[in-house]
Amino acid sequence: MCLPKDLKGPTIQSIATIVGNLLCLNFGLLFGITPAHMKLYQAEQSPLNSIVNADDAAWISGCLFASAAVGALIGGFLSQRVGPRAVLLLSGLLQIPSWFCVHFAYDILHIYSSRIFGGMAGGATFAVLPIFIAEISEEHNSSTLLATIEQWRTVGMLFGFLLGQHLQYEYVSVVAICISCAFTLVFPFSQETPYFHMRKGNMSGLEKSLRWFRGVRRMSVRNRPDFLRELQDLKSNMEKRVIAEANVPQTYLVKVTLITLVLIVGAQLSGIYVILTWSDEILAKDVFGGFSPDSSVVILAFVQFAAATIVVWSASLLRRKILLFSSALICGCAAICLAVCIAMKVRDPFQWLVSGLLLLHTFFANLGMYPLMSLIPSEILPPKLRITLTSMAWFFSWLITFALTQYYYFLSSMIGIHGYFIIFGVACFCVAMFALFMLPETHGKTLAEVQQLMGLGAGADISKNYVPEGGKIHLARY
Repeated sequence: MCLPKDLKGPTIQSIATIVGNLLCLNFGLLFGITPAHMKLYQAEQSPLNSIVNADDAAWISGCLFASAAVGALIGGFLSQRVGPRAVLLLSGLLQIPSWFCVHFAYDILHIYSSRIFGGMAGGATFAVLPIFIAEISEEHNSSTLLATIEQWRTVGMLFGFLLGQHLQYEYVSVVAICISCAFTLVFPFSQETPYFHMRKGNMSGLEKSLRWFRGVRRMSVRNRPDFLRELQDLKSNMEKRVIAEANVPQTYLVKVTLITLVLIVGAQLSGIYVILTWSDEILAKDVFGGFSPDSSVVILAFVQFAAATIVVWSASLLRRKILLFSSALICGCAAICLAVCIAMKVRDPFQWLVSGLLLLHTFFANLGMYPLMSLIPSEILPPKLRITLTSMAWFFSWLITFALTQYYYFLSSMIGIHGYFIIFGVACFCVAMFALFMLPETHGKTLAEVQQLMGLGAGADISKNYVPEGGKIHLARY
């Protein structure tokens, strides 16, 4: 990325984050157009060579989530070997054939292919992009940059619903291809993260990357004290082989694994993807005061975006534990109350209650649960664990989302739509209780302080090497 020599480090990090977030925008766009396009494929004016049946239509969404699970697993594996930047570049390249398949599709297999390519790209993106952002950013702006991931995802979903409903079918893919090409043309000029070079023992690459992301290009500013201090710390760690082995108690590993799983899987179990995927069924009763399901889903998408934007503005001030507990608790209460209203078949003049509960659930899920599943792991996990645990957690969360969306008709016939909201409510309650009793407050604390709060004593800090002891396992620090 050819940048002026006087451009400051935080600006460079913000630009790199914005370009990376184009991948989230594109995934949200692909998800957003799916409900509208599924109806088109099932209509007589379908662009495909045959009308799609209900089972095929369900697999269109199912392919997206199933392939996202695979993409998360592969993306996490590759990021340790070729780097987060390289994985994101591969994700951008995968999105291009995904949209070409939509544009030139004349068979349902082409649509499946588009969702598989796009899902794999999206799964890898959501697993790896938080790692990339956390490793290039500085402490004072890391939380804000990480919060933008959800903001751009919700923007993509909002645009997807609007374009799917109002833009001619052939032009939607053209818009998305332009976004994918913009990312693919610009992002290669970014550098790989300093921590990846550190893990690989590449001293020159480490210094070059750090200078690029800190805006240190002029010779006159290369002796800047804060830059030299950070560079020396990284070099010292690499020379002392801090990145080699460290002894980590199994109890600590179990605890951080559980936190990561609960955060990411719990957020997905809030049901936002299920509600929006099957909006025609769930919102079929004109939820928002006589608006059609198409208009209702746009309202929900806008509420998502508003909540995610609030988090971006206030990420540096928010206390993680309180936000997660309160947002998950409100989501759980709203979902359970909504389930009761659906079971009792609430109609006018109390239809506004159903609308309010659904808006409340959607707003707080995107205010706390979704943003924090990127923020908190970056504040409690060392890079090596972060890559492994987040990719595994995303794998399981996408699989669960796949099951709930793909088998919606089967499950709803057994437990009803209200049964779905009971599942969402119980999952949110579990996250709230977990946040209250198990999650340490990470806001304003260093990684070492958080580790100590979680029972990893100062003498066992994973940023140092120690002689192996019984009952310990070995993990790479970076």
